[in-house]
Amino acid sequence: MRVRPRFFAGAVVAVIASAAAVRIEADGRAPAAIRPLPKTETIGLGAGVVLEFVRVEPGSFIMGSDLEIGDADETPAHRVTLTRPFYIGKYEVTQEQWLRIMGKNPSAFKGAQQPVESVSWNDCQEFLARVTRKTGRKISLPTEAQWEYACRAGAGTRWNFGDRADAMGEYAWIGQNSGGTTHPVGRKKPNAFGIYDLYGNVAEWCTDWYANPYPKGEVTNPTGPPSGMSKIVRGGAWGDDPINARSAYRNADGPDGANNGIGFRCVLLDESPSGEPRRVP
Repeated sequence: MRVRPRFFAGAVVAVIASAAAVRIEADGRAPAAIRPLPKTETIGLGAGVVLEFVRVEPGSFIMGSDLEIGDADETPAHRVTLTRPFYIGKYEVTQEQWLRIMGKNPSAFKGAQQPVESVSWNDCQEFLARVTRKTGRKISLPTEAQWEYACRAGAGTRWNFGDRADAMGEYAWIGQNSGGTTHPVGRKKPNAFGIYDLYGNVAEWCTDWYANPYPKGEVTNPTGPPSGMSKIVRGGAWGDDPINARSAYRNADGPDGANNGIGFRCVLLDESPSGEPRRVP
């Protein structure tokens, strides 16, 4: 099982520019950077607590990287196509949202609007199942491809805001500015899709089993291998250096693993022919 916890502060590491270039491929649409923000969806959990989602349009992009200073599991850079729109959490799931559904808060760093952490992949599955039953809306973790596609938001640079590590503090809570704790979600700048905290604060579980390296060649709607020992974790956390909180960076932990550097965000599954979210019967 591959476990690489990196949730403690260390020296800033210089990184080289990535050759990965992301392309949003859909007929007649302007580039992501100049399109209006996608429309949003809101799901009520009761007592005024809601989950907010941002719609992400289908398209194609280069996933991973061949030139980053990082681990070999980021290779090979390969073209991925996502054929359906999806709605991804505008924010990481908060402790307030978790408490509303689960009835108890396991987080080490307490705060209603701070991201829930110290939750395993299996714990997240129970939360998602309860939300689906309560609301009639089908909720999941993002696939690893959905996560990176939404994170990059049309950018081929190391981070979705460019290649400058010194700009990281404007977008993320990491080792250099977090003070050794998580922070309320949505306090930093969003990416071009209007999604917050994709880097830092807490790393985020994905649905996929971990595989190293990526498969070669172009793939469509990938969901990872059918089985494995560890589940994918993305985005880096409150104690990480910028190099460990890049769009292409990968981490993993066992599905029962939980620590104060891992949380998650949700995806509202879009299953209707029109591309609108559909209620579960």
